[in-house]
Amino acid sequence: MSAAAPAPIDPAAVQRFMHGQVACWNAHDKAGFLALYRAMAPEALDIEYVGRDDQQDGWFVIEEMWDKHNRQITLDVVTCIVNGHEAAAHHRNCIVGTDLAIESLETYSFTPGRLSIRYFLKPPPTQGLDLAQFRGFAAAPAA
Repeated sequence: MSAAAPAPIDPAAVQRFMHGQVACWNAHDKAGFLALYRAMAPEALDIEYVGRDDQQDGWFVIEEMWDKHNRQITLDVVTCIVNGHEAAAHHRNCIVGTDLAIESLETYSFTPGRLSIRYFLKPPPTQGLDLAQFRGFAAAPAA
């Protein structure tokens, strides 16, 4: 007798997560933000900054992202597409007090108990911003 396959992820739950994370981020609701992630990824959260060799634990990354950037970044959703248990989003990470934004294309893959995210980041066209403060741009440490 084989174990039953896990229930597929409900696209409505993916939709709620995608919109909820942005709403919580912009409302500075850390508890709500993290609760959404914990509900969708109780077993594992994988976050990859595409182009980086030095990836970190997803829970570390999400906590660090919040602590370092929530007060200085607001999210503007350009588009969000949910297709089954996958989602893609184009977000403008607007830097508070400036007219600068970091463009991000993000892919999300939801499987029972696990969420895998890939961030593709494009820096704003300026030399005046210290990109080293953002994990997605910081140079990988020398080996």
